[in-house]
Amino acid sequence: MPTVKSLFDTSRSTSKSNDKKLAKIANQTKKVTPTIKGGGGLLGRIKQIQQMVDKHLGKYKERYQIIQTEEALREFVDNVIEFGAVSIDTETTGLDPMQDTIAGICVYSPNQKSAYIPLNHISYITEMVVPNQLPSDVVKSEFQRFLDEKVQIIMFNADFDIRVLRHGIGLKDVYCTWDCYLAQRLLNENEDSNALKKVHQKYVLNGQEDAFTFEELFKGIPFTMIPLQTAYLYAAHDPEITYELFEYQHRFIREDSPREDMRKIYKLFMEIEMPCVSVVADMEDNGILFDFDYNAKLKEKYHKLLDEREAEFHKSYKKYEKKIEEYRKKNGKLERPINIKSTDQLAILLYDIIGLEPYYDKHKKKEVRTTEKDYLVTLDSDVARAILKYREFSTIVDTFIDKMPNCVNQNDGRIHCKFNQYGAVTGRFSSKDPNMQNIPSHNKDIRKMFTASPGYVLMSADYSQQEPKCLAAMCRKDGDSQLYDTLMAGRQIYADIASLAFHKPYEDCLEFYLDENGNETDKVNPEGKERRARAKKILLASLYGMGEQGIADDLNISLEEAKKIKDAVYKGVPAIPKFESKSLNFAYEHGYVTTVCGRKRRLPELQLDEYEFKWSDEHKSSGDLLDFDSEDIEQDIPERTIRKYLTRLHSCRFSEKQKIFQQANKEGIWIVDNGKKIAEAKRQCVNSRVQGSAADLTKLAMVNTSRNERLKELGFRLLIQVHDELIGECPEENMKECSELLAKVMSESAEQILEMPIKCDVDLMYQWYGEKVNDKDLERH
Repeated sequence: MPTVKSLFDTSRSTSKSNDKKLAKIANQTKKVTPTIKGGGGLLGRIKQIQQMVDKHLGKYKERYQIIQTEEALREFVDNVIEFGAVSIDTETTGLDPMQDTIAGICVYSPNQKSAYIPLNHISYITEMVVPNQLPSDVVKSEFQRFLDEKVQIIMFNADFDIRVLRHGIGLKDVYCTWDCYLAQRLLNENEDSNALKKVHQKYVLNGQEDAFTFEELFKGIPFTMIPLQTAYLYAAHDPEITYELFEYQHRFIREDSPREDMRKIYKLFMEIEMPCVSVVADMEDNGILFDFDYNAKLKEKYHKLLDEREAEFHKSYKKYEKKIEEYRKKNGKLERPINIKSTDQLAILLYDIIGLEPYYDKHKKKEVRTTEKDYLVTLDSDVARAILKYREFSTIVDTFIDKMPNCVNQNDGRIHCKFNQYGAVTGRFSSKDPNMQNIPSHNKDIRKMFTASPGYVLMSADYSQQEPKCLAAMCRKDGDSQLYDTLMAGRQIYADIASLAFHKPYEDCLEFYLDENGNETDKVNPEGKERRARAKKILLASLYGMGEQGIADDLNISLEEAKKIKDAVYKGVPAIPKFESKSLNFAYEHGYVTTVCGRKRRLPELQLDEYEFKWSDEHKSSGDLLDFDSEDIEQDIPERTIRKYLTRLHSCRFSEKQKIFQQANKEGIWIVDNGKKIAEAKRQCVNSRVQGSAADLTKLAMVNTSRNERLKELGFRLLIQVHDELIGECPEENMKECSELLAKVMSESAEQILEMPIKCDVDLMYQWYGEKVNDKDLERH
C-alpha cells in the first residue's frame, strides 16, 4: 500500500459554522435545480424514485445503515482499520468534482453493514438543510485515519471519487489501491458495458439478477434532494457490490497466480495502472489555462474566413440559379440562400439540380446521396470543392474556437477535461469534456489558445520514434534483433526504410544534411525530409495493419507502386513480416496478443469461421412444432449443404457473393459473412501490440515523473497527456533544470520497459505549439 503523509489540518469546525456552510450549499442547489416536467413534477418524481428504490432494494434495509453521528462513524472506521480494507463510493449532484456538490459518501467493509454518510442533503419540500448530517471536517478527520493506517482502499473509476473527496471534504492525500474499473478492463477490454452494476451483475451474480442502474429515474434531480431513507438504500449498495467485484477480480489478478500471463497482468496493474490513477486525478485537477483574449482574436479571424468561404459557396452555384428556382417552385424544399450546413439541401443541390452521380454503395447495392468528404473529394465540381473548403473552417470554428470557452471553469479560468486512462481497448488514454487529445496539431492557431500559467512555462515532452522502438524491443524479445541493432547503431529507422523503399543512399533520406564528420547539421534536406516522411507513413501503415491499397491512398501513388514499396521494405527489414506472422499465429492459438508488459488484447473474432450457416427464421417457423418425429426441426444444416456453399463462395468473385447468399436464403439458410471481422482482428494483432506497448511506456513515464522528488521541488506539474506526448508546466526560473530532468526521467522510464535507450525531446513555450523559448532565455535560467 502507498505511503501517505498528512499535509492538512484536521481540526473540526463548530456546528454553527457547518450549518452556515450547509445553508449556502442549499441556496446553491436551489439555484441550479431544474424545472421537472411530467410525472407530477418534482414531488411526483421523488415519490416515484422512493417506490422504485424500495421495490428493488427494499430487501437491503436491514443490511445497510445510515451513519449520522460522530460516534457511529468512529466505530465504523475502527472496524475498517481492524479489517484492513474498505470500498468507497461518492454521491454528488453532477460529474464535475470541482464545481458540483458532494451529497454523501458510501463505505463498506465485510465485517460490518454497508453504510451511507450524508453530508449535504436538503429537503425537496422546504429546500432547507436536512438535520442529522455529519460535518465534512469530522468525516475528513475520520477518513484520514484510513490513510494513516494504510488501509486498502477499493473504488470503481477511482480518479473521480478521489477528486470528489479532495474537493468535497478536503481529503488531500486520498489514494486507491484497487480500481475495479481498471481491473475489469485488464480482465476483458471488450465488455459491452463497463458500468459497475452491469459488470457486477454479469460476473458476480452470473447474470441472474437485474443490475438496477436507475440512471433515467434520477435524471434531472440532484442527489442532495433524495430523502435519506431512500438515498441510503441506493447509495450503500454501490460500495458493497464494488467490494464483491474486487473479490471476484482478485481471484485472477494476483501475484501468486499459477498462470504466468496473469502474474504479468498483476504486475502491470500494480506497478503502472494503479499508480497512474492519482497522476490522472492530479492532471484533471491541474487543468490548463485558457487564453480568452487570443480566443477572441481567433473568433474574429476565423468567422471572417468562414463568411468568405460561405460566400464562395453561394457564388459557386450561381450558374444553376434558374434550375434552383424551378426546383423551388416545384418542390419548395430549398432555402434562400441554400443552407450550407444542411446535408439534405446540399444533396438536392448536388444530385437533383447539378445532376452529379450519387455514390454507389457496393455492399448495400444502391445509390447513396452522400455529402461526406470521402466522396465529395472525388467529384469534379466547383460546388463540391466550395463545400469542402467551407467545412475546413466550420469544423475548427464549431468544435474548437466557439465551443472551448464554454468548457472553462469560471473559478480558475482553466479547462479541466476528463481523462480515461483505459479509454481504448489497446490501453491508450482517451479524454472528453472537452477532448484535448483531438485538438488538431496541423493547425497551430487552435493549440495556442492553451497557455502557461503566469510566471510559468509550458513543457512538451514526447518520445522519438516511440512505436518503432517498441516494435524493435518486442522483436528482440522474440529473438530477432535486426531492428534493435539498427537503432542502437544510431541509424534512423525511417531513413533506413526510405533508403530501401526509394533505392536511395541512407544519407539522402535524412531530414538534415550531414557534415564532414557524419553528424547532422541544422540545414534541411528537402528531398530527404520528404522521403523520410513517406517512409514513416509506410512503417506506421505496417504497424497499424494498413494494406497496400491504404498505402497507395496515403502516399497518393498507384496500387502497383505501393506493392513494390511494401515488398522492398519487407525484404530489407524482414523483422517486420516475421513479427506480423508470429503475432498472428499467437493470436490464433491463444485468442489474444500481448504488449511488452503483458497487457492483453483479446481478439475473439479471429476464432470465427469465415462463414456461419444458420436456418432462417422463416424456415424455423414453417415447421410443425407438435410434430416431434420431424427430422427438420432443430436439426443442424447438413454438412453436404454447407460444403456446397463453401465451395462456391471460395471460388467466386467478390461481386458474386450476394447471389450465392440469396440462393441460400431461398433454401431457408442464412449465411453470415465474418470476413470483415476476421480481417479487422488480423489488422489489430500488430497494431494492438505496438500501440499498447507505447501506452504502457507513456503511463510508466507519467508515474515516474509524478514520483520524482526533484521535479516536485522545481514546481513541475502535469497538465495534459496526448498519447506519446506529455504537456506540463513549471516556474520560468526552473525551466532549464526541469526540462533536462523531465527528458531524463522519461528516457529512463522507456529503458525500464524496453531495455533500450529512447530519446525524449522537450520543447519549452508559453503557448501550446507557440514560439519556442530560445537558447539565450533558457541559459539565463
